[in-house]
Amino acid sequence: MVDRHVCSFCGADIEPGTGKLYIKKDGTKYNFCSNKCQKNQIGLKRVNRNVKWTGAFEKGAGPTPPNPAKKAKKAAAPAKEQ
Repeated sequence: MVDRHVCSFCGADIEPGTGKLYIKKDGTKYNFCSNKCQKNQIGLKRVNRNVKWTGAFEKGAGPTPPNPAKKAKKAAAPAKEQ
């Protein structure tokens, strides 16, 4: 019986004998289909539901909406007069 491996970032099926297995110090295992997926999750610390080419984005999760409180703080800051 062959185990089915799925990419931890994009959700694509991984052919047997290909891909990468990344194990963190805490024992968490990640399967990646390509270096692109590994760099996006580990190196750039992106969330897969915010990246358009991933399966999580296509399933309707979509990007996380921006926090309106952050915009209010920026707008409330007084402009410096000179």
